Amino acid sequence: MHSDVELLLVRGDNPHRPTLENRVAYQFELDGDMIGHFSGDMKNRTTLQWLGTAISDRPRPSAVLDVGCAYGNMMLMLNASLGKPKDVRLVGVDLYGEGLKYSEAFAAHVDGYANCEYYTADLSKTLPFDDQAFDAINLGDVIEHMQDTQHAMNELVRVLKPGGIVIVSTPLKGGVFKRIASLVNLLSGGRIYKQYYRGKSTELNEKGLPVMETHAGHDHISEMTFAELRALLTSAGLSIEKVQPMTVMSGSKWFDRHLFIASGIIFLEAVHRVLGFKSWAHSVMILAKKR
Repeated sequence: MHSDVELLLVRGDNPHRPTLENRVAYQFELDGDMIGHFSGDMKNRTTLQWLGTAISDRPRPSAVLDVGCAYGNMMLMLNASLGKPKDVRLVGVDLYGEGLKYSEAFAAHVDGYANCEYYTADLSKTLPFDDQAFDAINLGDVIEHMQDTQHAMNELVRVLKPGGIVIVSTPLKGGVFKRIASLVNLLSGGRIYKQYYRGKSTELNEKGLPVMETHAGHDHISEMTFAELRALLTSAGLSIEKVQPMTVMSGSKWFDRHLFIASGIIFLEAVHRVLGFKSWAHSVMILAKKR
């Protein structure tokens, strides 16, 4: 069997579990993490809806770019949701080229996905695309990893067509419940963070902060408040069209092992869905349009 086809038949690099439910489809699968699953599903659905609507409203042929695409599944899902249109070019780029081999194999061997392309590229430098090449861009959980956030946004605007949209998903700095969690952790002598991040398979450093290991690039070095994020987008020549506050908490298997705490978080999330306060949200999604 061809080696890149085998990638599509093995889930989690385990040869004893052959299945088409491959790494691409299960990029966001979290074992025993109810809150994390809900948060990831909400983000994926919102991203696909916003991108799909944007492309439907644009003249064809059109093109979409996913920056920081990881295993490339977002463009594959978007292609399927759009009905596999041949006149829509779907491009994913990521610093970690090794992960792209999964989506490349999928696009090459599954019928209807030849319009999906993947490249290794660095947003902190120059993307390998012409000016005004794309109608829509997705920047999911990337901007907080950038040292020069202004350059990153300017580079995205460079390759975006006039009237095109950028979707930015990123954690928010200084939220109400993040501050509460920090205080509770301090009062517990650091035990809360240890248990919480252990449930995310993340270790803490000597300062009690999570050690975020990445295949390439930086960890969270540029988290911003909503006001800072809005100023960044505006200065790059973008106007904010939609704002979607995400969940109050990010996921952790620790919640699933403490049902009383989990039930309180679920109630809090239900209230948050009604009120939608940005100050409550752990992260935010913004749809911005190039002026």
